[in-house]
Amino acid sequence: MTNHLEVIEQLHYYILWLFPVLAFSSLSFMLDGYFLGLTQGAILRNGVIIGSLLGFVPLSIISWQFHNTHLLWLAFCFYMAVRFIALVVQVPQTIKASS
Repeated sequence: MTNHLEVIEQLHYYILWLFPVLAFSSLSFMLDGYFLGLTQGAILRNGVIIGSLLGFVPLSIISWQFHNTHLLWLAFCFYMAVRFIALVVQVPQTIKASS
């Protein structure tokens, strides 16, 4: 997607982050679709807030202090993982409500 040599040279440092980012993001986005279909915007909002406060913010602050981009990728993975957990615990309540 780029022809900038500076970006291409740095690619091998971050390529392993592709797998956890894709895994956690895909799980979170599947549940986004589930709750969007149910028109449960409040659950989605709460999932984003919980994921941000518990998953992303603490590690991103540490990443900023240590100037470490790998910690920033870890913060994004934690954000998506916590967001997935926050959403998946709500699924049983939606199944009970629909039956």
